[in-house]
Amino acid sequence: MLIIGNVLVSEELIDKCFCCDLEQCKGECCVAGDCGAPIAPEEVAEIEDYYPDFQKYMTEEGVAVIENGGTFVYNGGDSFDTPLMESNDACAYACFEDGVAKCAIEKCFRRGEIPFRKPISCYLYPIRISRVGIYEALNYDHWSICKSAVEHGNLLKLPVYQFLREPLIAKYGESWFAQLEEVVRLRNENLH
Repeated sequence: MLIIGNVLVSEELIDKCFCCDLEQCKGECCVAGDCGAPIAPEEVAEIEDYYPDFQKYMTEEGVAVIENGGTFVYNGGDSFDTPLMESNDACAYACFEDGVAKCAIEKCFRRGEIPFRKPISCYLYPIRISRVGIYEALNYDHWSICKSAVEHGNLLKLPVYQFLREPLIAKYGESWFAQLEEVVRLRNENLH
């Protein structure tokens, strides 16, 4: 693990390659799994506040799930997830375009209608954040549905942390990312 400020960074984020390939995976990460995407506690209010804005991009079933059960699933403590649709286990916020699952929240953001992009756990995927004492730990989540993203990333020789440059900066800032790049540069020099 590398330590950048108060963040532990798995070396897999430097050594492994990744680049989403929606044409191949069809946004399966928005559909597969047995629970919704993690929502940070500070994102709960944003999702509730902007729901009326992005609701128009959601499926009828997704809207019904939110209207009947709320904008999040509470798991106790500071743990929240996005709700799921019953018919296909997709995230309630998923919308489908040409057979590809996308995020209704992000669609609204990209159209300049809201300032909130989507939950950071989705934006940072395949990185998952956990707590280790006083640190946040960034780990690479291996999931078989992302096989095409791994192949695409290997073809491009694009490390996970570089693929996720924009969301890492959104989460931790430009200065933090510059420190990460410097640590990676020094690490790679020492390995050769």
